[in-house]
Amino acid sequence: MKKGRHRRFEEARRLKQSGPSAEDLGIAAQKSEKNEADEFAAIAERYGVVFDDEGEIAEDEGSST
Repeated sequence: MKKGRHRRFEEARRLKQSGPSAEDLGIAAQKSEKNEADEFAAIAERYGVVFDDEGEIAEDEGSST
C-alpha cells in the first residue's frame, strides 16, 4: 500500500481523470464575446450619451448653443 503524499497524488489524479471538468460544472472561465467597442458603448449608454449612424455623438435637439 502506498503512503502519504504519493497516495494522495494518485487519488487526486484518478479523481481528476474520472470526474466532471470545471466546464461541466459551469465554473470554467467564461470567454467574453463582447469586444472593446461594445464595452465603451455600454459605458456611454449608462451616462446617457447617444451616437448617430456614423458613430458620432448625436446632438441634442432641445439644446441651443
